[in-house]
Amino acid sequence: MDFKEIIKTIYQKKWLIFWSTLLGAILVFDLAVIQKPQYKATSKILVVQKQVAGQDIYTISKSAQYIGQILKESIYSDSFLDKIFESPYKIEGSYFPSQLKQRRKEWARSVKIQILRDLGVIEIDVFYPQKDKAEKISQAITAVLKEDHQFYHGAGENVSIKILDNSLVSQRPIKPNLLLSLILGAIIGLSIGLAWSFRGFQLVKNLDEISSLDENIPFV
Repeated sequence: MDFKEIIKTIYQKKWLIFWSTLLGAILVFDLAVIQKPQYKATSKILVVQKQVAGQDIYTISKSAQYIGQILKESIYSDSFLDKIFESPYKIEGSYFPSQLKQRRKEWARSVKIQILRDLGVIEIDVFYPQKDKAEKISQAITAVLKEDHQFYHGAGENVSIKILDNSLVSQRPIKPNLLLSLILGAIIGLSIGLAWSFRGFQLVKNLDEISSLDENIPFV
């Protein structure tokens, strides 16, 4: 298929492509609208490791990054979530599902963690429908990490946690992103419309090739 054939097919199927694009955008947008809006609370902590004789800066940096990875996985653990509920920030169990499996999934969806490479810095994002609760959960996470981090790694007092940025809550809901959902839906609809249009073109082309082969077969 050359460029002219592509343009011709798109022109012939322009309304199919248009309506599929529009329908895709509307459907995905509607799905996004019915979701609960969520605020984001962001905080940053620094993993600091004391320098031991014989260790260079590179080794210490890698060790801090490794401990940061351990702490990241620890945040998603049941024991860490229990400490969140026990913290003075009044995080109630009713904030999350009562069933253990569902509670784990919801906690994993609500907390997103990023480790800044080679810096020992951990960025923690908390998503929750209520702005004040998102802030409290974020504050509870940083407090538990600062006070009980030794429970999750074996470095003892050689490691300390410093809070770089306290919890900062978005003024408006971050999720769902309606504009992004609209664009994504349009792209999906456009892809389906194009695939369907060129599927018909390929079918006709295959039939033509079969017909051409039949004509070239000598009569016996």
